[in-house]
Amino acid sequence: MIVYDGIYRLPTGVDQGFKPRAQWEYAWQVRIIDLGLSKSAVVHLKSVIVVVNQTGIKPCLTSGAESIGKKISRDFNLIIPRVLWVEHFPDNTNQWFAAAFKLKSQFGPDINYHIRWRPLRPNEVELIKPFIPEVRKIS
Repeated sequence: MIVYDGIYRLPTGVDQGFKPRAQWEYAWQVRIIDLGLSKSAVVHLKSVIVVVNQTGIKPCLTSGAESIGKKISRDFNLIIPRVLWVEHFPDNTNQWFAAAFKLKSQFGPDINYHIRWRPLRPNEVELIKPFIPEVRKIS
């Protein structure tokens, strides 16, 4: 079940706060899927899927996981080890990637992760196809 489908934006430059939202350069389409709500009889190792696709005016040099991942995690109380983070990068037209998070440091409630990317596996593609039509374009 999709629990969120919307846009997260990152303000840029010295104009922060003065530009209308529609003109922000960096934006990501974010969909959050909670598999536990749709298939309660099945226990998933990664019960929440976050799918991120850049939609801004220009491509961001960092991934959504690196730039807005903490905000999304806090906004939705996500437990990172139980999240499958899937992302599409503008320079790879037919490729989606999954993030592997490894704890880097923790200071109080602030947790930092090292992120490694790998291509999305065929079983993961099949899992998210019903929720994310764009993933069907993978060749």
